[in-house]
Amino acid sequence: MTETRNKNILYALIVGSFLLHMMISWVSVGGMSFSLSKSDTEPTPIRMKLVPNSALKQIVQSQKSKISEKNDSKFFSDRNNTFARETKAATVGQFKAAGKGQRDAVLDKNLQNAKTKKVEKRKEIKLSDIGFNKKTSPQIKKKAKTAKVVQARKGLKNGELSKSGLGRTNDYLSDIPLGDFTKLNTQEYEFYGFYHRIRQKLEQFWGLNIQEKANKLYKEGRSIASDTNLITGVTIKLNSKGQIVDIILKSTSGVKELDDAAIDSFNQAGPFPNPPKGMIQADGKATIDWGFVVNT
Repeated sequence: MTETRNKNILYALIVGSFLLHMMISWVSVGGMSFSLSKSDTEPTPIRMKLVPNSALKQIVQSQKSKISEKNDSKFFSDRNNTFARETKAATVGQFKAAGKGQRDAVLDKNLQNAKTKKVEKRKEIKLSDIGFNKKTSPQIKKKAKTAKVVQARKGLKNGELSKSGLGRTNDYLSDIPLGDFTKLNTQEYEFYGFYHRIRQKLEQFWGLNIQEKANKLYKEGRSIASDTNLITGVTIKLNSKGQIVDIILKSTSGVKELDDAAIDSFNQAGPFPNPPKGMIQADGKATIDWGFVVNT
C-alpha cells in the first residue's frame, strides 16, 4: 500500500515538473520587451503591410515620379511610377512626401522674430521748410521697421515645392533601402482609393492600440526579444455596405496582445462604406488582407 502511494507521489511530481517547464517555456516565448515608449497620449508610429486578396502585390504610398509609364513593379499605388532607384523614408509615420527646404531649418516663428533686428531711421527736416537753424532743427523718428526674414522651410534640397518637412512612411518595405524619400516603382491599382480610405481610418486607432498594449506589457514586467519584426496578418470580410462581418487571424505575431491590437483597430475603424463593386465576390462579400508590423 505504502509502495503504491509512493509511486503515485512520484508520478505527481513528474507531471508537476513537466507542467512547470511547459509554463516557463510559454512565458519565455510570450514574454517580451520592445522599443515602444511608455506613453498615455502619443501613439507610436507603426509600419503596416497592405496586400489585396486579388493579387500578391503590396499596396503602397510613394512620392510621384516624373515618369508615369506602365511597368511590372511588385507594388500597387494610385498611379504608374518609375524611379531610377527605389528608397523608403527612414522616418516612420503617416505618409508624407519630403518638401523642398533644408534639414536644419528653424520652424519656430517666435524664435525667428526674436532674432529679427529692428531698424530705425531718422529723417532731418530741411531748414527751408522750417525757420530754425541747424543746431535747433528737430528730428522726427520714423516708425520702427521690422526687417523681413524669409522663413526657412524644413525639408530636403530635392523635395517638392508644394510640401514642407521631411519624408515619412508607415509602409513595411522589407527589401527597400532607407533614404530621404519614399520613391517606389508602382503600378496603378483600380481599387487603390478604397484601400487608402481604410488606411486613413485605421491609422487613427492602430498606434493608440499598440501603445495601450505596450503599456500593459510594461506594467506586467514582460519583455520581447529585440531586433525582430512581429507581423500580425488578418483577413477582413466586408458586406456590400462595407460593414465588417468577419475578421480572421491569418498569421500571428506570437504575441497575443499585438494580435488583439490589430483586430481591435479594425473593429474601431469600421465600417468602410461603398466598397467597389469589382471587389464584391459571388458570396456578396469583399475580402481584404492586411498586415501589421511591430519593429522591436
